[in-house]
Amino acid sequence: MSIKAVLTGDLMHSQKVSDTQAFLDGLKDVLSALKKRYGLSTETYRGDGFQVVLQHAPQVFECALAIRAGLIAASPEGERWDARIAIGIGPSAAGRDYGKAFVLSGQGLDGMKKLSLAVFSHDASFMRCTELVTEFVAAIVDKWTVVEAQAYYAHLQGVGDQQSIAENLGKSRVAINKALQRGQARLLDRYLASTKKWVMELSDA
Repeated sequence: MSIKAVLTGDLMHSQKVSDTQAFLDGLKDVLSALKKRYGLSTETYRGDGFQVVLQHAPQVFECALAIRAGLIAASPEGERWDARIAIGIGPSAAGRDYGKAFVLSGQGLDGMKKLSLAVFSHDASFMRCTELVTEFVAAIVDKWTVVEAQAYYAHLQGVGDQQSIAENLGKSRVAINKALQRGQARLLDRYLASTKKWVMELSDA
């Protein structure tokens, strides 16, 4: 089965930050930085809304975390930039771009209420694997500090080992090690490895 993965999101509290345009520009910068790595096609709408389509569906959970990590990492002092993201995964529509994943992702975001990250799929067994654990992951990301987000964002982008990340961010290796530990990097890596496997299995079904 051919699977398509779509992210639909909106910026959190975009009207309450000191510079809304800077927040919007920050989103565009993050999406631009991730475009090549994840093979993204992106669209922004309704001012603070965005939609992302991935070339490779198994990377969708990693991309969602990378977007949130990138935004939080770029937060100006005293503020927190972040986004709610709905992950939609479904069979692609033959001969056209519009498919089930778009509907699942878009409607999913509208119904998320207080959740900041959630997954929506046509497949019940896939949802049993991913829905609850994704809510736990959302709870971790919701508590990230800027430094924790910076460290995990660099980790996801393949900057290198902790020493390389420390040099890139102008911090000590010990500080980066502690930031990755506090941000639950090991558990998030396991989550991303598992979700990638599950999406691949869904594609093979």
